[in-house]
This record gives sequence, C-alpha cells and structure tokens, in this order.
Amino acid sequence: MALVIPLVLGLLFRRQELRLRALADHGRPGTATITAITRQGSASNTHYRYEVDGVTHTWNVDRKNLQGDPGETFDITYLPEDPSLSRLGVYSQVELDKELNLPFRRGFPLGLFVLFGSIAALCHRNVRRLQQGAPLATKPRISPEGAGRIVAALFLGCVLAVNLDPNVRAVQVAAFGPAPFGLPVGLVVALAEVLLFAPFFWVLPHLMRLVMDRFAQGGSLSKLGIVLAVAQAGPEGRRSRRIVVAGLVYFIALVAGWIMFAASRGI
Repeated sequence: MALVIPLVLGLLFRRQELRLRALADHGRPGTATITAITRQGSASNTHYRYEVDGVTHTWNVDRKNLQGDPGETFDITYLPEDPSLSRLGVYSQVELDKELNLPFRRGFPLGLFVLFGSIAALCHRNVRRLQQGAPLATKPRISPEGAGRIVAALFLGCVLAVNLDPNVRAVQVAAFGPAPFGLPVGLVVALAEVLLFAPFFWVLPHLMRLVMDRFAQGGSLSKLGIVLAVAQAGPEGRRSRRIVVAGLVYFIALVAGWIMFAASRGI
C-alpha cells in the first residue's frame, strides 16, 4: 500500500505532465464550438466540441475561463497524437507552468508514501512486539480532550489551506476588497477564520468525550454512531451534549451569515 498508491499516482501525474509538455511543444491550432452551459449549485461549466480528421471530441471548462453562448466558436490547441487533449487559445510555456504545479504533483505522492510507510512501520512494530510477548494495549493512547483539540487543529488547517486557492482569493477580494484595514485581504481573512473557529477547540473535545465513551461501550464511529453518541448521552454527558449542540448551532449560524453576506455583495 505504501508503494502502490504513491507509485500509481506518480505515474498518472507523470503521464499527464508529458502530454501537457507535448501540447506546449507541438500542439496544433484548431477551432471549437460551444455546445452547452451547465450549472450545478454555484459552479457552471462551458461545454465545447471540435473535430480532428473527422472525429468529434468534447470537453468542458469552468465558465469563468470561457464565456460565450452556444454556437459561438473560439480557438483551441490540441495534441495531434492524442486529439482528445485540448486547451483554450494558444497553449504556451506560460500556461504549461501554471497548470503543471510541479511541487504538488511531486510532493503529493511523496507525502502519501511517507504517510502509508509510517503507518506500515508502526503496524509492523506492534506486530513484532506482540510476537515477543508484549501485552496488547487496550486503553486509548490519547485523552478525549487531546483528540478533540487535534481534530480541531486539523479542521482549522484545512480551512486556512483553502485560502491558498487563487479562486478563493478572488472571492475574498470581491467580498472585502484587496486591503481591508490596510492589510492584505488574505491575512485579514485568515485572522478572522482563526477567531471564528476558536470555539471549536472547546466544542470538539466535548464531542470526542461523548464519542469515545460510546465507543468504549461498543458503539460505532460511523456518522450515525457519532449522532447517536450525542443524542443518547447519559446524565454524566449532558453538559457535553449541550455544548456540542450549541457548537452545531454556531456553525450553522456562521454558514448562514456568510451566505447572506455573499449574496448581498453579489458573489
């Protein structure tokens, strides 16, 4: 597992990299026609088709990258040895460098290798200890409070990581301007997210306490199991249940507030 998944992903990334490099090197110009515009939630895509040697190929891109109405034509670049690969306009080295994102393509498989390799090494160590007669550990290695704070930190990390997406930055600029309070909008948004997320470092430990108590009693760690752990908490867990429910209401209020604010700004 530690080798297969990173290897397969690495090979897929490498194959796509070679195809894109070939497209930038000797791609041929062509003409495509917009066929449809589809919308799903807040996302919208423009679909187009083109012909190469009598064979019709189709593709779709984000509506932001291709405006126009069905029936309109535009220029594309396609790969002659694999005409199903196409990009809008002239595909130059500049577009290639933007799309490749080499740090991600090379770092992601490596990160998976380190992750699965570490898990495999840990499992192997535990198996060796059991074979040597060491007692089996049955108690949790971490307290519910510690587990809850770790989960909160992971969630916060994911929230902050989303800010690195250029599309997200564009939304932030549209919502708050390029420099609110004289500071970069990315910094202001990140600080606001940290402050708004801070209560979950108090809420999630209570949730983990309920979940781990139920798991110790034979409960499940599935989504339904987590809901039942909160709903069926005993007398000793009532305070934790109230805090978790309040945290859920707080989260819903945050989401609803952002939706209304974004709608008022026309985002």
